[in-house]
Amino acid sequence: MPRVVPSEVQAIRPTSLDPMPFILTATVLVDTYLGSVGLSATLLTEIERWLAAHFLEVASPSVVSKRLGDTAVTMDKMKLGDALKGTRYGQQVLLLDTSGTLAQVAGMKRATVFVD
Repeated sequence: MPRVVPSEVQAIRPTSLDPMPFILTATVLVDTYLGSVGLSATLLTEIERWLAAHFLEVASPSVVSKRLGDTAVTMDKMKLGDALKGTRYGQQVLLLDTSGTLAQVAGMKRATVFVD
């Protein structure tokens, strides 16, 4: 069962698309990969919200610039292979997932720094 509702996703990623399919995908991934890593329910909810926004952005990129004279629109572009790093929403997911699990699932290497 989803932790977030469409209006919560639309609050961070306005869209005319129905956010529910993206929320359901985010729910499955959060439940599958993060359900047992010890993150709080509040943190899982935020990860799910930002992950759904990431999927929305991938499906329908935001307009990053417009021009009226001679009409020009530039869409936010994600490079293939960037995974969660490819959108500002995915970057939030990486920040919120303190376990590093989703980064590893996306093929990113986890770094550990030790300070003496």
